[in-house]
Amino acid sequence: MSVTTIEVGHVYRGKNLYQTREGFVNDRGVLWISDDGQTVQYDSPSVRMGGRYPKVSREAFLNWAGSDVTDELPAAEWATWESIL
Repeated sequence: MSVTTIEVGHVYRGKNLYQTREGFVNDRGVLWISDDGQTVQYDSPSVRMGGRYPKVSREAFLNWAGSDVTDELPAAEWATWESIL
């Protein structure tokens, strides 16, 4: 599945999976999209505690994203590596 649209509040999984330090999958949850739709700000288990939420271009986010996994995740939790195997 290819992601063509990005929505605030949705969680996306990358095309190439990797595990973060804490054992989570490197998913990204969209927090904000600029008014012109060209900048995306996201949270992820890979963002350090107390760190700033990264902002990337819409194009860069779409190139990274493989699928929308919002409906697959437990409420208010990130996926762990073991949960997707």
